[in-house]
Amino acid sequence: MISDISTDAFASPLTVAGDAPSTGRPERLTVYGAEWCRDCRRSKAVLDVRRVDYVYVDLVAEPERADEAEALTGRKQIPVLVFPDGEHLVEPTNAELCEKLDRAGL
Repeated sequence: MISDISTDAFASPLTVAGDAPSTGRPERLTVYGAEWCRDCRRSKAVLDVRRVDYVYVDLVAEPERADEAEALTGRKQIPVLVFPDGEHLVEPTNAELCEKLDRAGL
């Protein structure tokens, strides 16, 4: 369950959605996932705790969009997180996700 995730494991957000400086790049990232997927729920919990603004693509509600995620990664695993800089992560650990969020200033 998401409730078993300790918020102490996550660094404080460097910026809150909407507080990022205007750099001409989008602030939001895209998460491809499904509610039945524990890793998807865990990654979303990290983003929510850090108050990161993101677009969630529910692959159960929009199964045709799974092709987008696969085209980006070459893999069928979820979650797929696509960052504004074009980099993506597939099934990241909490530490990997937090490291990327820190580098991205999110």
